[in-house]
Amino acid sequence: MKLLWKWLLRKARDPDELEYGPPWQSKSVLASGLAVGAGTLGAAGAYSPALTGVGGSYLGGFVIGWCFRRFVKAAAVSAGVALVAIRFIKSTGWIALDWASIESWLHQTSESLQLGAEGAKQVLMGYLPSAGAGSAGIFFGFRKM
Repeated sequence: MKLLWKWLLRKARDPDELEYGPPWQSKSVLASGLAVGAGTLGAAGAYSPALTGVGGSYLGGFVIGWCFRRFVKAAAVSAGVALVAIRFIKSTGWIALDWASIESWLHQTSESLQLGAEGAKQVLMGYLPSAGAGSAGIFFGFRKM
């Protein structure tokens, strides 16, 4: 526990210690932003609409992937803290848990979340003009290259 606390304090004191910066510092986001700008201004001639669509799809996908990565990290930390708290409270005898009902609830909730995420992905991909560029953006946004 002390090791985790020291790590958190070090991260809080020094912002440069953070793993990744904001998405606009990524080189691929800057390049696709330039492509969108050039396409929007008509600098690419006949290719301007395609350049704007592909670049915009990549940017949208990158932001979606980056936000999803942040969400997954926060959810993992929250789940870990909740599990430690539940374990502590259970070990002190303050609560008695029915693990079978908790397990069935978690199974139903995970299935529901999986279906919701799949539906959200389909809706978002329908809004992106270029699904390939959007998928690449999601991948690289999640990895934050």
